[in-house]
Amino acid sequence: MQLTARDVAIILAVYENRFLKRDQIQRLHFAGASVFACNRRLKKLDEHNFLDKLIKPVAVGSHQIVYALDRCGADIVAATLEIDRHKVRWNRANNRVEFLFLEHTLGVSEFRVCLDLALAGRREELLFYQRGDKSHLRRISMTGAKKKYFVVAPDAFFGIQSGRGKHIFFLEVDMGTETLSRFAEKIVAYKRYWKSGQYKEEYGYNHFRVLTVAESERRLANLIQATGKVGGRQMFLFTTFSAIQNDSPLGSVWLSPFIDSPTSLLE
Repeated sequence: MQLTARDVAIILAVYENRFLKRDQIQRLHFAGASVFACNRRLKKLDEHNFLDKLIKPVAVGSHQIVYALDRCGADIVAATLEIDRHKVRWNRANNRVEFLFLEHTLGVSEFRVCLDLALAGRREELLFYQRGDKSHLRRISMTGAKKKYFVVAPDAFFGIQSGRGKHIFFLEVDMGTETLSRFAEKIVAYKRYWKSGQYKEEYGYNHFRVLTVAESERRLANLIQATGKVGGRQMFLFTTFSAIQNDSPLGSVWLSPFIDSPTSLLE
């Protein structure tokens, strides 16, 4: 099979996100093309072991097709990024994951897809984007509290360069499976992480914002309320998946405790 530049871009996008749904790949790489054209090419990439096709069951309607990296795709990633093949984080057995993990990972992927589409053709640019892993996990000391430490484990860490400077963010994707008390602990941990100076020492930036994307308006309201109760203010921004899909992650779709009207990430 002769790979095209678009094929390589698709393989890299799947690798960077770990999992991508068919419709996410179409939005990123088949703008203006038919669903049939997208499906036909993805079928070829699957048949030649560049991508691994998974079936994600849904409660209502047709099942969703999800793609992960396969053996030949891992070879392409190593060659394109000019890294040792053994450093490509891939194992086909790791493509078979529990439903909730897959659902959450696809939620993180959805934010990245929406962000990439929003930045296309704009003056702002993505400085870096790192999917959350163990390297970003922090145990924040909570002296005087019932627990010795709270955990910060973001789903992604990224930066955007605009005309106003660098904007640094941690991303939290909320699928409604976490208790509000546990979420409030995260808010306190992020606050302490910044105030202690540990963040600046580790990353070299002075400030950051924490973005949380929720599945529903009801959950959104509950998260904002829980954040306000523990003193979370403008450094914490909230929105829903439908808002970033219908508008843009760069639009005025973000809410925060003690802010009356929606704001933009870059304001």
